[in-house]
Amino acid sequence: MRQGAGTGPELLDQRGGIAASYLNARLRPIRSAMGERYPAVTIMRIAAVTTETEGTVGESKRKSNDLKVFVAGLTSDEKTTYDLAQRLLKELIKPKGMHGACYRVSVLLNRILSKEYGVTSEVVLGWINDGDDIFISHAWLNVGGKKVDLMAERPMHEESDRGPTIILDHVFKGSSNITYSYHLHKTEAALAVDAAMAAKDPGYREMLRIKDTEHAKIAAAIASDRDKDAFLDEAAIRSGDGYTYARILSVIGR
Repeated sequence: MRQGAGTGPELLDQRGGIAASYLNARLRPIRSAMGERYPAVTIMRIAAVTTETEGTVGESKRKSNDLKVFVAGLTSDEKTTYDLAQRLLKELIKPKGMHGACYRVSVLLNRILSKEYGVTSEVVLGWINDGDDIFISHAWLNVGGKKVDLMAERPMHEESDRGPTIILDHVFKGSSNITYSYHLHKTEAALAVDAAMAAKDPGYREMLRIKDTEHAKIAAAIASDRDKDAFLDEAAIRSGDGYTYARILSVIGR
């Protein structure tokens, strides 16, 4: 755009919504260094990038401050839980590329908290839903009434929708693209959809049978501490990764 009539401060105010004086103040050091005046279109482009960058930085600072406030308000047991969850993410789940392991990770958190730190928690077996009538079997941890879910962001298939990571009800958006609701039981609407789809689709009927069998098996696996320990031993063998309870502790540290 040629500078001159129609490109002065008034036009910038009217069309760009950004005061020329504000832009000039921001760009004065650059202009001084370059020894030339920027055309109006360049001013607008630089201003847009500057504003976007400042918005990103501002949002990052806000999230950082929110996290500091959150951590500062945790009880002793909650701080232990938060630290353990972060170590599992950093030292095991992320580097090893663990996906679709909500049952295993929830049981693991429960057993480490209990055996190593004396912190009481509960493995919750239920369902998650993203707004339709299809419910997905899922497990998470309950610590003092607060949710810990490290695996909603890491489904079995990486191309699947991902919920956020949640630690003691604090949401870490990460790579998530949806938000899940959590349920102890399927709704009547979900059961009706399952029945209708199973009636007309043999593939869906078989998938439903497999998932319901798996859900019942996990319910039995979390019935007692002995069952949970046996489940973790079996998971280390079944997955082929060899990550037993003892090996995991050696990886994440106590």
